[in-house]
Amino acid sequence: MIGFSYIASSSVIAPILSIHVKDNMKQPIEVVGLVIAIYFIVSTLTKIPLGVFAGGKKTISFLLFAFVIYSICPALYPLAALTDSILMLIFLRALQGLAYAFIGTASLILAALTISSVDRDRGMGTYTASLSLGLLAGPAITTFSIPLFGVSNTFYFAGLMGFIGIFAAFFLNRKISSIEKNWQIIDVAMNREALKSKISAIMRNKGFGNAFIGIFAFFTLFGVILAYAPLYAKSLSFGDEYISMLFLVYFIATTVTRLSIGRIIGRISKSTLMILSIVFAASFSFALTISPDNLVFAGIFASIGAIHGVLFPIGSMLIAEHIQPSRNILANSLYMMGIDIGQGIAPLITAGVAVQLGLKYSFIVSAVILVAAALMLVWLNMHKQP
Repeated sequence: MIGFSYIASSSVIAPILSIHVKDNMKQPIEVVGLVIAIYFIVSTLTKIPLGVFAGGKKTISFLLFAFVIYSICPALYPLAALTDSILMLIFLRALQGLAYAFIGTASLILAALTISSVDRDRGMGTYTASLSLGLLAGPAITTFSIPLFGVSNTFYFAGLMGFIGIFAAFFLNRKISSIEKNWQIIDVAMNREALKSKISAIMRNKGFGNAFIGIFAFFTLFGVILAYAPLYAKSLSFGDEYISMLFLVYFIATTVTRLSIGRIIGRISKSTLMILSIVFAASFSFALTISPDNLVFAGIFASIGAIHGVLFPIGSMLIAEHIQPSRNILANSLYMMGIDIGQGIAPLITAGVAVQLGLKYSFIVSAVILVAAALMLVWLNMHKQP
C-alpha cells in the first residue's frame, strides 16, 4: 500500500501541475520548469545520505512523518494560487520532494527486506503491480475530477491518496521487529566496506552502468513530459480533462509492459533491451513534434509510456544481478537518484529552448540526449567488465 499511495498521489499531480502554474498562477514557462524541477532536485540531494544511513526502526518511524508531509503539501497547492505566491508553491514542492526521496527509497528497500528469498520474484512482482495500480489511479481520478471540481481542487485528491500511505506506514511501524532484524543483517555486511570503495565498485560495474545511463536518459524525457507535455497538448487543442486522459493512456501502456516484462526478457537480453528501449524512446520523442493529428499524438505518447514500463524493472534487474547484496541499498539509492537527476535537470535545460523556439523543441532536445545515451550504452556493452 505504501508504493501504491505515493505513486497514486504523484500521478494525480502529473497531468495538471504545469497547467496550474501556467494558467491559474499566470507564470512563464521558465517558472513552470523550475516548479517541476525543484521537487526532483531536492529528492536527488536527499537520496545520497539515505543510501548511506538508511536502516532500523528510526527509518521506518520517519516513513510515517514523511507521508504526512507528502499528503499535506499538494492540498496546499491551491492556497499558493489564491495568495498568488509562487515562492510558497516552490517551497511546498521542495518539501514534498524531500518526503518523496525518503518514501521512494525506503519502500524499495523494505520490499526487498520483507520478502523471503524463496518468494522474492513473486513478492517483487506484487510490489511492482501495486506501483502500476498507483500509476493508473492518479490520472483516472484527475480525469473525472477536473470536469467536476476544476484543476485546483483536484490537488486535494493527491492529498487523499497520500493519507493511504500514512495508515500503511503506521501499521508497518507496529510490525517492525522482523523487518529490523533483516535490515541489521544487511547493515553489518555494509559496514565492513568503506563508503568510497563501495561507491567506486558500484560505478565501475557494467550492469549498474547500463541501468543508470538508460534510466537517466529516459527520465530526462519524462521530466520534459511532466513540465511541458500538458502545455504542448493544450496548444494542440486538448482540453484539461483530455490531457489527463493522455496520461491515463500513457500509464495504462506502462502497466501493460511492466506486467509483461517476464515474457519480454525471456526473448532478449536485458542490456540489449535497454539499448532498444532508449532508441525507440528517442524516435517517439521526435515523432511527438511532427504528429499530424491528436489521435496520432496520443498513440505516440502511449508508446513512450510502454517504454517507461520496460526500463525501470530492467534497470532494477540489472542491479540485482550484478551488484552484491552488501552494496545493494546504496546501488538502488544511486539508481533512484539517476531518475531524479534526469527529471530535475530536464525542465531547466530545455526551458530556454521552449521559450525561444517553442514547446515542441524541448522534445527534440530530449531525443538528442536519448540518442547520445544509446551510443554510450553500445560502447559500454562492447567492452568487457574489468
